[in-house]
Amino acid sequence: MVSLAAGLAIALLVAWTASAFVPFVPSGVLAALTVVGYAYTTGFVEPGLAALVALVLVSLLASAVDLLSGMVSGRLGGASTRTVVVGTLVGIALLIPLGPIGLVVGLAGTVFAVALYGNGDDPEAAARQAAYAAVGVLASAFVQAVILASVAVVFALAVW
Repeated sequence: MVSLAAGLAIALLVAWTASAFVPFVPSGVLAALTVVGYAYTTGFVEPGLAALVALVLVSLLASAVDLLSGMVSGRLGGASTRTVVVGTLVGIALLIPLGPIGLVVGLAGTVFAVALYGNGDDPEAAARQAAYAAVGVLASAFVQAVILASVAVVFALAVW
Protein backbone atom coordinates (compact mmCIF):
# COMPACT_ATOMS: atom_id res chain seq x y z
CA MET A 1 0.00 0.00 0.00
CA VAL A 2 1.22 3.49 -0.87
CA SER A 3 1.74 5.87 2.05
CA LEU A 4 0.18 9.31 2.19
CA ALA A 5 3.59 10.90 1.57
CA ALA A 6 4.19 8.70 -1.49
CA GLY A 7 0.74 9.49 -2.85
CA LEU A 8 1.34 13.21 -2.37
CA ALA A 9 4.75 12.95 -4.06
CA ILE A 10 3.23 11.09 -7.03
CA ALA A 11 0.48 13.71 -7.33
CA LEU A 12 3.08 16.48 -7.27
CA LEU A 13 5.15 14.72 -9.93
CA VAL A 14 2.07 14.51 -12.14
CA ALA A 15 1.42 18.22 -11.53
CA TRP A 16 5.01 19.11 -12.43
CA THR A 17 4.65 17.05 -15.60
CA ALA A 18 1.59 19.09 -16.60
CA SER A 19 3.36 22.32 -15.66
CA ALA A 20 5.99 21.63 -18.32
CA PHE A 21 3.66 23.49 -20.68
CA VAL A 22 3.55 26.60 -18.47
CA PRO A 23 6.30 29.15 -19.15
CA PHE A 24 8.72 29.98 -16.34
CA VAL A 25 7.74 27.04 -14.13
CA PRO A 26 10.92 25.11 -13.30
CA SER A 27 9.15 21.76 -13.57
CA GLY A 28 12.28 19.61 -13.62
CA VAL A 29 13.75 21.30 -10.56
CA LEU A 30 10.43 20.96 -8.73
CA ALA A 31 10.29 17.26 -9.62
CA ALA A 32 13.83 16.74 -8.31
CA LEU A 33 12.95 18.54 -5.08
CA THR A 34 9.81 16.41 -4.73
CA VAL A 35 11.79 13.18 -5.07
CA VAL A 36 14.43 14.37 -2.59
CA GLY A 37 11.72 15.60 -0.21
CA TYR A 38 10.01 12.23 -0.25
CA ALA A 39 13.31 10.44 0.29
CA TYR A 40 13.98 12.72 3.25
CA THR A 41 10.62 11.76 4.82
CA THR A 42 11.61 8.09 4.64
CA GLY A 43 15.10 8.64 6.01
CA PHE A 44 16.49 8.12 2.49
CA VAL A 45 15.34 4.47 2.54
CA GLU A 46 12.89 4.85 -0.34
CA PRO A 47 13.22 4.92 -3.31
CA GLY A 48 16.79 3.67 -2.81
CA LEU A 49 20.01 5.55 -3.42
CA ALA A 50 20.50 4.51 -7.06
CA ALA A 51 16.88 5.28 -7.96
CA LEU A 52 17.01 8.58 -6.06
CA VAL A 53 20.12 9.76 -7.87
CA ALA A 54 18.77 8.63 -11.25
CA LEU A 55 15.39 10.33 -10.72
CA VAL A 56 17.01 13.57 -9.60
CA LEU A 57 19.44 13.60 -12.55
CA VAL A 58 16.71 12.85 -15.08
CA SER A 59 14.51 15.58 -13.56
CA LEU A 60 17.34 18.07 -13.86
CA LEU A 61 17.97 16.89 -17.41
CA ALA A 62 14.36 17.81 -18.19
CA SER A 63 15.07 21.36 -17.01
CA ALA A 64 18.24 21.53 -19.08
CA VAL A 65 16.35 20.35 -22.17
CA ASP A 66 13.78 23.07 -21.63
CA LEU A 67 16.42 25.76 -21.23
CA LEU A 68 18.64 24.76 -24.13
CA SER A 69 16.26 23.49 -26.80
CA GLY A 70 15.36 26.87 -28.27
CA MET A 71 19.00 27.80 -28.45
CA VAL A 72 20.06 24.51 -30.02
CA SER A 73 17.26 24.41 -32.56
CA GLY A 74 17.86 28.03 -33.53
CA ARG A 75 21.51 27.27 -34.09
CA LEU A 76 20.61 24.17 -36.14
CA GLY A 77 18.48 26.38 -38.35
CA GLY A 78 21.40 28.73 -38.92
CA ALA A 79 20.56 31.57 -36.53
CA SER A 80 23.33 33.01 -34.40
CA THR A 81 23.36 32.51 -30.65
CA ARG A 82 22.99 36.26 -30.17
CA THR A 83 19.92 36.36 -32.41
CA VAL A 84 18.27 33.51 -30.52
CA VAL A 85 19.04 35.16 -27.16
CA VAL A 86 17.59 38.49 -28.32
CA GLY A 87 14.57 36.67 -29.75
CA THR A 88 14.05 34.87 -26.46
CA LEU A 89 14.16 38.18 -24.58
CA VAL A 90 11.61 39.70 -26.96
CA GLY A 91 9.47 36.60 -26.55
CA ILE A 92 9.61 36.95 -22.78
CA ALA A 93 8.56 40.58 -23.06
CA LEU A 94 5.62 39.57 -25.28
CA LEU A 95 4.71 36.75 -22.93
CA ILE A 96 3.23 39.22 -20.47
CA PRO A 97 0.62 40.81 -22.76
CA LEU A 98 0.05 37.87 -25.14
CA GLY A 99 0.61 34.79 -23.00
CA PRO A 100 2.53 31.74 -24.22
CA ILE A 101 1.90 32.57 -27.87
CA GLY A 102 3.85 35.80 -27.29
CA LEU A 103 6.95 33.81 -26.48
CA VAL A 104 6.80 31.92 -29.77
CA VAL A 105 5.80 34.97 -31.85
CA GLY A 106 8.48 37.14 -30.25
CA LEU A 107 11.22 34.57 -30.74
CA ALA A 108 10.27 33.63 -34.29
CA GLY A 109 9.57 37.20 -35.35
CA THR A 110 12.87 38.49 -34.00
CA VAL A 111 14.88 35.66 -35.53
CA PHE A 112 13.09 36.22 -38.86
CA ALA A 113 13.69 39.97 -38.85
CA VAL A 114 17.36 39.73 -37.86
CA ALA A 115 18.00 36.89 -40.31
CA LEU A 116 16.25 38.76 -43.11
CA TYR A 117 18.40 41.81 -42.47
CA GLY A 118 21.60 39.79 -42.00
CA ASN A 119 21.16 37.45 -44.98
CA GLY A 120 20.84 40.13 -47.63
CA ASP A 121 17.05 39.98 -47.69
CA ASP A 122 16.82 36.20 -48.27
CA PRO A 123 13.32 35.44 -46.97
CA GLU A 124 13.66 31.66 -47.34
CA ALA A 125 16.73 31.49 -45.11
CA ALA A 126 15.12 33.85 -42.61
CA ALA A 127 11.92 31.80 -42.51
CA ARG A 128 13.89 28.58 -42.04
CA GLN A 129 15.83 30.03 -39.12
CA ALA A 130 12.66 31.39 -37.49
CA ALA A 131 10.84 28.09 -37.97
CA TYR A 132 13.66 26.10 -36.37
CA ALA A 133 13.72 28.43 -33.36
CA ALA A 134 9.92 28.30 -32.95
CA VAL A 135 9.75 24.52 -33.29
CA GLY A 136 12.52 24.16 -30.71
CA VAL A 137 10.62 26.24 -28.17
CA LEU A 138 7.39 24.32 -28.76
CA ALA A 139 9.06 20.92 -28.80
CA SER A 140 10.91 21.57 -25.56
CA ALA A 141 7.69 21.56 -23.57
CA PHE A 142 6.69 18.20 -25.00
CA VAL A 143 10.12 16.68 -24.44
CA GLN A 144 10.22 17.98 -20.87
CA ALA A 145 6.72 16.59 -20.21
CA VAL A 146 7.68 13.14 -21.53
CA ILE A 147 10.83 13.07 -19.42
CA LEU A 148 8.94 14.17 -16.29
CA ALA A 149 6.16 11.66 -16.95
CA SER A 150 8.78 8.92 -16.99
CA VAL A 151 10.14 10.24 -13.68
CA ALA A 152 6.63 10.06 -12.19
CA VAL A 153 6.09 6.49 -13.43
CA VAL A 154 9.48 5.20 -12.27
CA PHE A 155 9.05 6.92 -8.90
CA ALA A 156 5.60 5.38 -8.47
CA LEU A 157 6.96 1.93 -9.32
CA ALA A 158 9.90 2.40 -6.95
CA VAL A 159 7.76 3.30 -3.94
CA TRP A 160 4.79 1.04 -4.64
